[in-house]
Formats: sequence, structure tokens, C-alpha cells
Amino acid sequence: MLAALQARLHESEAANLRLQAELDATRAELEHFMHKVSHDLRAPLRHITSYGPLVREMLTDGEDPSSCLDTIDQSARHMGKMIDALLALSRLGKTALQPVPVPMGELVAEALRGARAQTGARQVEWQVAADWPVVQGDAALLREVWGHLLANALKFTRQRAVARIEIGWGAAGEGKPVRFFVQDNGVGFNPAYAGQLFGLFQRLHSATEYEGTGLGLALARQIVRRHGGEIEAEARPDQGCRVSFTLP
Repeated sequence: MLAALQARLHESEAANLRLQAELDATRAELEHFMHKVSHDLRAPLRHITSYGPLVREMLTDGEDPSSCLDTIDQSARHMGKMIDALLALSRLGKTALQPVPVPMGELVAEALRGARAQTGARQVEWQVAADWPVVQGDAALLREVWGHLLANALKFTRQRAVARIEIGWGAAGEGKPVRFFVQDNGVGFNPAYAGQLFGLFQRLHSATEYEGTGLGLALARQIVRRHGGEIEAEARPDQGCRVSFTLP
């Protein structure tokens, strides 16, 4: 009896230690998140506050402040998009998963229709796997993952005369995670910075060249992790990029 009680006490202490470690990790992640948000939101705010007095001076001197007003407008719009992205990330953390059997091919087809509608006159060659598995997950959230990955591939192949984007998957074996991927022939990036790609507001290319808030892949990572999977990216400068994610 005493031995059983001691064993239970030991298990309880071990559980408490695990919970404390998880709490400490969550607190550290939250602190990093708040620091990152406050830092990145200051950038467009600095543009707005610094150009405002300059516009006033130019008006007093009878000069045309159009260029400064354009900068203020762009900064305000960018800040608005960043705030909207943060709200989307916040809602994602509160949304309860609705796991059901999901025919992944149907989600890919939906995301592909949306991506093709955005290509305009661009020449894009799509290579899409013919057969797709059924996975257990939240269909609405997994659809968002595909949307972010295809939008990313289209964005960074914009400079190619012919963009080539491959969408596929592979099974590692019985009981192993299924890996899905999007491969493109775009500008790629330095692999040394691959770990930063999925961070909040992280950008590996200039905002003047490629639009966006740098949050799409962060949202995709959050969704994949909530499903018990992982996401990663492999690339070389000017040699394309491959983003893949796993699902149990």
C-alpha cells in the first residue's frame, strides 16, 4: 500500500515538473512573441510619425508633399495588414479543431483553383499528383495551409518566364507520417536562414520586391503543429524552394 502511494506521489511530482516546463516554455514564447510584435509594428509607425512633420514643412514652403503622403499611406496600410494578420493568428489559437476524414485531393483542387485565378497572364506549369490520401484533420484549416503554400510559390516565381510548381505527397510507411510538399523554381533563399522562414513577420526578401506581411507561413506552421505535424523548407538562392509538411 505504501509503495503504491509513493509511486503515485512520484508520478504526480513528475507530471508537475512536466507542466511547469511547458508553462515556462509557453511564457518564454509569449515574451518573444510580444517583443517581436512591438518591434515590427514600430517600423511603419516610425514612417508615419517622421513623415507627418515633413509634410507640414513642405506645405508651409509651398512644396508638393505627394511622395511623403504616399509613404504615409503605404505604411498605414502595411500596419493594418500586420494587425489583421495578428488577429488571424490569435483566432487560430482559439479555434477548436474539427477533425474529420479529409480527402486531401479535394483540398488541393480547391486551393489550385484559387491560385490559378490569381495568375492572370502569367505562364505557370502545374504538376499535381494524381492520387491523394485521406487524412484525419480539420478541413477548413488544412485548406488554409495549401492556400498559403501555393500563394508563396506563385509570389516567388514571379520573375520566371515560366513558373513551374509541383504539388505532391509521399508516404514513409505503415504508421508513419504522410509528407506533402509544394516545389517551385522561384528565387529560393539562403538555406542558412531556413529556420527563420516560419517565424512571425519574418521575411527573407525585400518587401519592395515581394508584397505580404511575412505571416502566411507562420500561420501554416501553427495549423500543421496543431495537427501534430511539422513543416520545413529547403531552398538554394535562385534554385527554387520546396516547402513540405507532415500529418500523422
